[in-house]
Amino acid sequence: MAQSIAIEQKQRRESQMAEMEDLSSLLGDESQPIEFTSGLVGLEEWRRFIIISHPAGESLRLLQSLDDDRVSFIVANPEQIVPDYRVTLSDADAAAIKFTGGRGPISTDNSDLDLYCILSVQEEPFSVTANLLGPLVINWKTGLGLQAVLTDSNYNPRHPVAGQAAGQSTAPAKTTGKGA
Repeated sequence: MAQSIAIEQKQRRESQMAEMEDLSSLLGDESQPIEFTSGLVGLEEWRRFIIISHPAGESLRLLQSLDDDRVSFIVANPEQIVPDYRVTLSDADAAAIKFTGGRGPISTDNSDLDLYCILSVQEEPFSVTANLLGPLVINWKTGLGLQAVLTDSNYNPRHPVAGQAAGQSTAPAKTTGKGA
């Protein structure tokens, strides 16, 4: 019985590896795996992702799980939604993704880091919102990412994508050091 379980597990791993190789060949260079060592907030079981182009447009991307091919999120650069969007990583969050690029607000101007926000689409009534309170921070040098939890911020987890919400602060925010 133990031998048949081991064989089944080996076959499952081989099948998953073949699926990942097929996916990587379709994606080309854009498919560098990203490890969210603590998962995403509320979704800690999914930790390995890739970012791929979204068919709806070049400003959108898909954050595709490598742990479960049914799991993906539409993401965008938050600076395309709020042009002066900035995040200051806590020391703990910077250490979690092994970022040593200095202190102060980060933006997508930094070639080692990318910022993304998860978009939510509501159908009835139709609306698109961006989670600016929990940005994804990816260190491409290390292949590590985290979902930061911003404090001292007036950013909104449901920021309307169609325009700047009245009274929305665009001041740099700090993370708690409890990134997911």
